[in-house]
Amino acid sequence: MLLLVIVVMTATTVVAHAQQATPDHTLAAIESMPRNKAISKMTNWLDATAQAGKKEYKNLIASLEEMLSEPTWNYHNEELFALVMEHAATASCFSDNEKLRPRMMLEVTRKNAPGNVANDINYETIDGTRCKLSEISTNYTLIYFNDHECLSCAKVKERLDTCTTLKNMVSDSTLTVIGIYPYDNVEEWHLEPFPSYIINGWDYNQEVEGQQTYDLMTMPMFYLLDREKRVILKNEASLNRVLKSMTALKGLENSDIETKLDAVW
Repeated sequence: MLLLVIVVMTATTVVAHAQQATPDHTLAAIESMPRNKAISKMTNWLDATAQAGKKEYKNLIASLEEMLSEPTWNYHNEELFALVMEHAATASCFSDNEKLRPRMMLEVTRKNAPGNVANDINYETIDGTRCKLSEISTNYTLIYFNDHECLSCAKVKERLDTCTTLKNMVSDSTLTVIGIYPYDNVEEWHLEPFPSYIINGWDYNQEVEGQQTYDLMTMPMFYLLDREKRVILKNEASLNRVLKSMTALKGLENSDIETKLDAVW
């Protein structure tokens, strides 16, 4: 009788653990790890699920795509999302047709990927001066993609207007914050009030939208770059995470990109 009770209790425990090991629980645990360990754990998780069966793997890929790619989700992580798409694009349990979507998504993730040099942007300021993103020389550049017709942009702009952290970094020439309006309603753009410490720019060639040089899934959207214009944060919708990253990067101005990526993980 005792043996039967132990067996039943063990089975119940296994089922309970299986129920708890949902993708969001596992992903939360992975994202709390140091960056290199998290990447290794994610790869092992994907490998094990692929070996467990096609159905399980397909469901996991779909869940991770949704959680990692959506900028407004807490789990949003461009680096892990690229890893997942790369794994799915070469998975032996997927047919060639099933690999098409992750391959297309992988192309998107490789554009302005963390660690790579961001695409240049030609922009015009309110006074008609034309400049390039690549000409900015501060240690960090924060791109603020925005649209005056966007309600979320208006709310974020109010916070930016009083953000002492960014203002101080701009004041001591550590940071340049540049707003980029990527659309064509220039008359309204000219009339829209803007925080005084932020460069107010318009993509006059319409390359961001027309040529999709940047993947703007929502508005507003932030990209954080280092001095060499290498991407530290991509497709970041949360100003809070931007500010947290800026704090983590203090003192790392001359460090390599891997150190910077580790710091903001």
